[in-house]
Amino acid sequence: MSKDKPHNPKGAGRKKIELDVDMLTKLAELQCNWREIAYVMDCSVDTLKRNYADYIDKGNAMGKVKLRRAMFRNAVDNDNAVMQIFLAKNILGMANDPVQQGEDSVVLPWEEPIEPTDK
Repeated sequence: MSKDKPHNPKGAGRKKIELDVDMLTKLAELQCNWREIAYVMDCSVDTLKRNYADYIDKGNAMGKVKLRRAMFRNAVDNDNAVMQIFLAKNILGMANDPVQQGEDSVVLPWEEPIEPTDK
């Protein structure tokens, strides 16, 4: 834009759409996708991406934190064995069939006890 031209007092272009940021964040916490949020908020996906991406990213992260907290609470407070196994495999990297990695993880051979012989 040139400095020589006067500023348009009425403003140019379409008026910016103002959306309820709390509703956006709550929808994102529920892991709604861009199209679903745009449909509920009655705007385009492009508008969301251009003007509200930070709020949606924060909502997605907060939803994941809430889910993780609920999973830990279920595993620890409620002693849910299924959830404990799931978290052990996914967070701690445990497995049912451990992959042998080097000399330390080699399983020792099974030896049958030697029976005494009568002389």
